[in-house]
Amino acid sequence: MTKNEAFKNFKESYERLSDTDRDAFSRISLKLLDETFLVKERDEDRKDYLKANDLINGLRAYFAFIDYDLVNDAEKGVIYIRTELDSNRVHLRKLETIILLVLRGIFYDESTKASINATISTTVGEIARQIDKTEIYPDNIGRTSEFRESLKSLRRHKIIDFDQGLNFGETPIVIYRSILLVVDAASIDDLTRRIEDYKGGPENEADNEAEAD
Repeated sequence: MTKNEAFKNFKESYERLSDTDRDAFSRISLKLLDETFLVKERDEDRKDYLKANDLINGLRAYFAFIDYDLVNDAEKGVIYIRTELDSNRVHLRKLETIILLVLRGIFYDESTKASINATISTTVGEIARQIDKTEIYPDNIGRTSEFRESLKSLRRHKIIDFDQGLNFGETPIVIYRSILLVVDAASIDDLTRRIEDYKGGPENEADNEAEAD
């Protein structure tokens, strides 16, 4: 839609809202701009995710007016925004990208064993073991501060979740379905190939493939 159409649709939708819904509209808009995703299975997002579904037409028009697409992926239980403006993208560090690819592989494996709506989870130790297998980093990468900070970064981006402590080998890690939107992969072989491409690269190179709007 054009900007004029988007503004007209937004104005018409917004004027019909109650004061309570306007407050919710503002809260949800700011949350999406700050965090990109609303994830239904995440406790802190569930209420806003459900409310965003009620306000979806107005939200979509508002974001179109400011050059974002708002996508409601009901199958994955994720509402998110995306943009073609490179200045609004998050460029991940190499280790964060490797962890993402490992997490996507774990999600792929576990989802074949679980029911369709089951929560997919792993542990800090399992992620570290899978990274060790790639031979991209020295063994015991999971015991480094860089590894812990990378997990915290992915948690902020709503790809994973965990309790405050990060005890090696013990801490459970929930993998949200938002990972399916960040790492598109047709098969385990595809993920393995992409991980192989990172072997021998600089330790701190920024990744140009795995990006979040």
